[in-house]
Amino acid sequence: MTNSFVPNLELPAEVRAIAEKNVAQARQAFEALLQNARENVGEGGGYLDEMLASVQGARTRALGLMQANMEANLDFLQKMVAAKNPQDMMTLQAAFLSRQMQTAAEQARTLGADAKGLGEVAMRTLDEHSRALAERVKTLSAAAAQNAENAAQDMKTVGENMVNAARANAESAAATLQEKMKG
Repeated sequence: MTNSFVPNLELPAEVRAIAEKNVAQARQAFEALLQNARENVGEGGGYLDEMLASVQGARTRALGLMQANMEANLDFLQKMVAAKNPQDMMTLQAAFLSRQMQTAAEQARTLGADAKGLGEVAMRTLDEHSRALAERVKTLSAAAAQNAENAAQDMKTVGENMVNAARANAESAAATLQEKMKG
């Protein structure tokens, strides 16, 4: 004996279709997120290459300055050894100290410019990277919000359809019951 008042526990085709659609949308969103992550990893390498080039350039210039200082010191020592009297030694030392002061000022400017350039590269790199990331997050957020809105609308429609179907079934069952009671 079949009882017509036992609810049908099978998932309606409409609900199943919406669930499948939502799973497909979730898969698409995840794939987009993964693709963005891959792009960020690739872009990060470019940013790091630029930073590394700046650091290597600064390091090379610093080594060049150190070499120039050592050569100047060795040249000075050679001249001091060749000096004939203390007065020549004093003249050599005064000239050497004057050149070293000028050299130190120039080297400080060079190293300062390198540090400034490295800082600018770092800031520009971080700024570009953060802007790109913010734009990607904004795009993904808008897509996720649209997917959620679509899913909510789909569920609302299914709910309304189920309520209407239940109402129709109840009205039909009530009509059938009235017919049986009359007859």
